[in-house]
Amino acid sequence: MSRSNMNQILLAFLTGLTTGGLSCFAIQGGLLAGAIADQKKEDQKKSILMFLSAKVISHLILGGALGLLGASLFISPNIQGLMQLLAGIFMVLTALKLLDVHPIFRKLSFTAPKSFFKILRIQSKNESFVTLILGFLTILIPCGITQAMMLLSVSSANVLWGSLILASFVIGTSPIFFALGIASEKILSIKPLRIFAVTVVLYLGLTSINTGQILRGSSHTFQNYKAALFSNDTKVKGDTDIKDGKQQVTINVKSTSYQASTQTLKLNVPVNLTLKTNNTMGCSRAFTIPTYNISKILPATGTESLEFTPDKLGKLTYACSMGMYTGSFNVIP
Repeated sequence: MSRSNMNQILLAFLTGLTTGGLSCFAIQGGLLAGAIADQKKEDQKKSILMFLSAKVISHLILGGALGLLGASLFISPNIQGLMQLLAGIFMVLTALKLLDVHPIFRKLSFTAPKSFFKILRIQSKNESFVTLILGFLTILIPCGITQAMMLLSVSSANVLWGSLILASFVIGTSPIFFALGIASEKILSIKPLRIFAVTVVLYLGLTSINTGQILRGSSHTFQNYKAALFSNDTKVKGDTDIKDGKQQVTINVKSTSYQASTQTLKLNVPVNLTLKTNNTMGCSRAFTIPTYNISKILPATGTESLEFTPDKLGKLTYACSMGMYTGSFNVIP
């Protein structure tokens, strides 16, 4: 094992242990909290361990696949958006159940079908199985920092190193997941803290739904609603540079934003989009245009180009893979 490989694995672990744990818990923690909310204390610990074990195994497999096959395995923005949407709905329903808003939510159950338990010879009341499945499914809703670790796995071009990099990152995030999962029982037993915790879960659920809408290229997002409410109706002129029959557009990718050279594109005219990074870190490097199922992982410093043809009038949204940083073009005739 080379020093370079060791350094990447160590970097992945330390990233998970620090910022990665908090970032991923913000996206995936609501799923875990909702699944164990009604379990006994001894069952909660078992469920959390199963959730984390499933996460490690699934990311070990994913990391190896990425190392072997490269960027072709990245989940499309539309699929990722759908998973974010479903995760958000799951968290909102969980919050309503914990608040006991209506008797109907008391019937809400997060257990797997009995047939699954029978096949696997697991008792139908064993809710730990649900967290096992949820742990595997976390590969479909990666946080932004996970995307960066996926990039490391791809760049390793090796099954073993790719597996170890992604698995080391998830192992690093595990202490935060376990601690917050265990603490959820005490938090939920105290009414003021319970209301606060449920409010956080509700907020994360709505945020996840909004992120899913962004990644699906939907116009129904909080950002678009805000823009519609506070718009001054000022029309942006079509000032896009056209060269060799293609619209030339540049986006400077910052760590927390996108700065485009124009806000307008012409309908049915091919676009040559240049993405520039300069010591850029974080989620913004995972650039997506959901409407055209375009996904591109950018280097920390460098230039990448891609082409597409806008074929629909109106707003065309682009975003990072988490939907945190967004921008848009106005496609005009």
